[in-house]
Amino acid sequence: MSVPNSQRLRSQGFTLAEILIAIAIFALLVSIIMGSFSGVFSQTENLARQRINAAMARSCLMRMKTDLGSAYIEKPPFFKPPGNTGNASIYRFVVFEASSVTTPQVRLRFASRAHVDFGINGRQGIAVIRYYLEPMNDDMNPTFRLRRSDVLPHDEQLPELKGDPILCENIRTLQIEGLDAIGESFEEWDSSSADQNFATPRAVRIRLELASPTGPDIFQTIVARPLWRSASGKV
Repeated sequence: MSVPNSQRLRSQGFTLAEILIAIAIFALLVSIIMGSFSGVFSQTENLARQRINAAMARSCLMRMKTDLGSAYIEKPPFFKPPGNTGNASIYRFVVFEASSVTTPQVRLRFASRAHVDFGINGRQGIAVIRYYLEPMNDDMNPTFRLRRSDVLPHDEQLPELKGDPILCENIRTLQIEGLDAIGESFEEWDSSSADQNFATPRAVRIRLELASPTGPDIFQTIVARPLWRSASGKV
């Protein structure tokens, strides 16, 4: 008995419809697998960014705590209010120093014995330390890098801020506040100003917010000051 031609052709391969269905199933499986791999890779990148942020923030805050812990405070009779002359001490303690459009934004300035000498002479002394921000991009939501200036002053003029060591990057916001004797916080502080009665803060609160793909990573600390100057410059 002879086999019909249609049955003979089916026994030799697949129909067009069967091939299209198989391709569709294969494409679906590939998309599911690739989607899973993409999610895994994305999660891995996010975790890597969070680890980098945590390491940078920890190192940055530790450096700031070391500097603040060794802060130098002028006390009477060496400290004298600037008076009418307006000649404020180079060793004053400032939170959020006023700056122009062309100069970096100084968020913290004070004198400290924690000088880091990068030269070959190994000089030591009381340094004026300035922490300042500079933009990393021109986006609608810009990020900043934090630099640390460390200068042993020879006169009343400090050098311009540029090219100092970077402590932290990808900063969305940096909040620094001075706390007075009763714990009240101030976003601006100048120990040479009568607004603070020529006092220095008892503690400093620092809050870092770093950019991350999963949302901001926030790190904060409070540094108690071992030395301070009371109101009106009294010990």
